[in-house]
Amino acid sequence: MSIVVVGAGAIGLLVAGRLAQSRQPIVLLARPAIGAAIQAHGLHIRQDEHLHVVRDLAIIGDPAELAQQDRSPELAILCVKGYDTAGALPALESLQPRAILTLQNGIGNEELLAARFGADRIISGVITISVEVEQPGRVAITKNGGIGLASLDGRQPLDQWMAAFRAAHFQVQAYPDYRAMKWSKALLNMLGNATAAILDLPVEQVYADRRLVALERRMFLEALQVMQRLGIRPVNLPRYPAALLATALRTLPAALLNPLLRRLIGGGRGRKPPSLQLDLARGNPRSEGEFLYGAVVRAAEQIGSAAPVNRALWETLRAIASGEVAWSVYRHRPELLLDAAKG
Repeated sequence: MSIVVVGAGAIGLLVAGRLAQSRQPIVLLARPAIGAAIQAHGLHIRQDEHLHVVRDLAIIGDPAELAQQDRSPELAILCVKGYDTAGALPALESLQPRAILTLQNGIGNEELLAARFGADRIISGVITISVEVEQPGRVAITKNGGIGLASLDGRQPLDQWMAAFRAAHFQVQAYPDYRAMKWSKALLNMLGNATAAILDLPVEQVYADRRLVALERRMFLEALQVMQRLGIRPVNLPRYPAALLATALRTLPAALLNPLLRRLIGGGRGRKPPSLQLDLARGNPRSEGEFLYGAVVRAAEQIGSAAPVNRALWETLRAIASGEVAWSVYRHRPELLLDAAKG
């Protein structure tokens, strides 16, 4: 039962490393520089004070390099950013896996994969473990969590993959509705992400400002309204109570909600900055915000609704990432972002 992990970012390295530690036949498809670092020094996974080194991990830079016994693998696990999904399709076609699991953040990747490979081959997944790359071939777990799995159309069995992840010491849970699982994870990814990125502020500082907490709440409630119109209900994820959090944002008064959010969101990321903020700092012209806030806006348009705060966050983020607007215009200036979101 061979598995190929496509993508060697933080999540891809964690998944490949843990599966390899459990002595499952794993191949990692990675860029040459990352592959060379791992082959020279091993794959390092740090959690708390413990360092695990994975050696002899099979690494390839091109699907054509797969050994004969690993060709047409049972599973390909896609761990690239949402904006790289289209670029990964040729590699997946070359691999010819029997099933494809996406552990990507955001909304829309499953539909793109299903359009190319058929819904019966696609498994939707979320991962709620916070991981950061310390250097090539070395990752650190900053907050524990688990993995959620769901079949797109009910025809892809999950039992063997749940067993494989459990053998690799992941907490795993199956969900009957992949949309509920993915939208719930998107809700969590959206909190404390675009706002902190646009303003270039620590998440704790964002959640110390009542005006910005109110903005985050409006953004979240817009997304919940879209979900409701689509017939999607939030669900709790492994170690991430998304449904409970949705209820709190709907019902609690600001005097009770704000301290709760400050503790859960402001202090819940460890020392890791939000992913969208990291992308802007690296000068990445693309943004996963397209698959979060942008996905909410597109879904709202399809049902004849509006999501003005999500639109303002996504359009501002996109403009900064593309270079259309200088990041310095919004850096440390919350009043500008608040004005942009008024409409």
